[in-house]
Amino acid sequence: MSWLPNWLLGTDPDEDERRGAEADAKNEALNKKLHDEGLLDDSEYADARRNIERGRIVDASDQVDQAFLEGLDEGAGNIRRTVGGTVNLAIGTPLKLIPWQIWLAGALYLGFRLGLFDGLLKGILKRKAA
Repeated sequence: MSWLPNWLLGTDPDEDERRGAEADAKNEALNKKLHDEGLLDDSEYADARRNIERGRIVDASDQVDQAFLEGLDEGAGNIRRTVGGTVNLAIGTPLKLIPWQIWLAGALYLGFRLGLFDGLLKGILKRKAA
């Protein structure tokens, strides 16, 4: 039983599973009849049986749940990519328009204002004085 309500799914997965099993049984009976009448040879009959088995849904509720969660993940990923792309475009593009020389000059000025070069300048001044 799916944890999603039937009104949200628009159908009852258990009922769909039952109807699918009935349709598979009718299809198998029709293929057997055609084989017995000689309209299907052995290899075609075996292929038909394999195809029916391959297409059989064992647990419709589980498949519905998995598909719902996959869609939820895909939708969340689409939202993340859209928001991330918009933020990158809004912030990244103006920053890319500034040449690297201005970024370097700004970083050096900020370092000077924060006092990162005080020890370096004092050392240079002491060497010149000596």
